[in-house]
Amino acid sequence: MALANLIDLIAEVAAKRTAREGNTKADTPDAVVALCRWIRADLWNARHIFIRISVFGLRLDSA
Repeated sequence: MALANLIDLIAEVAAKRTAREGNTKADTPDAVVALCRWIRADLWNARHIFIRISVFGLRLDSA
């Protein structure tokens, strides 16, 4: 649930900045792609950190 709220907040801030700066529609797709890449990278890192912690826990249990 927190991730959904974070995404909504980021989208709201981006919309306010776009409205304030008056960017053209051509700039908007680039911003969305950059935002999607950032979110994907963050999720990828979170998954792999969780995997590392899980493997470490398994190694401690087996020792």
